[in-house]
Amino acid sequence: MRTLICVLALAAMSALPAFAEQATSAASRASDASARAARTVYVCDASAMTKRAFARQFGSVEFVKAEAVVAKGEAWSSPKCMTANEARRLKQLASLR
Repeated sequence: MRTLICVLALAAMSALPAFAEQATSAASRASDASARAARTVYVCDASAMTKRAFARQFGSVEFVKAEAVVAKGEAWSSPKCMTANEARRLKQLASLR
């Protein structure tokens, strides 16, 4: 019985580094996902009704350019809007990378 307990304890101790590595990689994936989510962009038209609905749901309306979306920088506190033309430019910029 003691041998079995010793073997189980040894197996558990040898598995700890693998579990720690998995936890670290999961944490880094979560931070990457939160960084991507922190820079959300919606394609919006410039109508007053769309602006009111967006402001009601997200707090404010701010239109951004494609270059601002791909630029590395701080996370946004709320999602941003872009026009359909800027969305096409963003797609072109993304295809160049």
